[in-house]
Amino acid sequence: MGSDAAQGSVTMTTQLAMSRVTECARHVLSQRREWTELADRSAYAKPENFAEATGRLRKNINYFKVNYVLFMMAVMVLCLLTHPASMFMLVGLGAAWVYMFVVKTEPLVISGRTFSDREKLIGMSALSLIIIFFLSSIGTVIFMGLGLGCAGVAAHGAMRVPDDLFLDENAGDNGFFAFLKPPQTGTATI
Repeated sequence: MGSDAAQGSVTMTTQLAMSRVTECARHVLSQRREWTELADRSAYAKPENFAEATGRLRKNINYFKVNYVLFMMAVMVLCLLTHPASMFMLVGLGAAWVYMFVVKTEPLVISGRTFSDREKLIGMSALSLIIIFFLSSIGTVIFMGLGLGCAGVAAHGAMRVPDDLFLDENAGDNGFFAFLKPPQTGTATI
């Protein structure tokens, strides 16, 4: 009977976590700009100098940040698809994390020693880093994807003229990852 109650509690917790993740993903995706606006060919021009290119890049990153994050994620997925062994190893690592922190509800005991959640987190992090960077080529694939994604974002951001973008002056005050914060409930917007 106690096992069924514990299983039901884990299921409810998992469902609540999944609904929060889904809500956050919908909120983030609602903030993206139209892809046609991003690819508007009439808005591209060669920058006069490096200062102008970096100024454009800064404004475009602030305006298109969700689109750029989605682009970088797509590049990362494409790089992983070109290296299926790396992708399968990452899936295996993800499954190990899910097993250790979601599926296995009782404490971890090895040779009579009980490990806390903090110790499990440190151990899984160390194991993941060793596998990713020392025992496989996953680190190389990840850095290749990040490099290609950053190069694409930098090229687009430097070439697109941001004069027609209507930037909210207060949008940059919250930091780059402010779009990840869920909307405030119960506050009126003017």
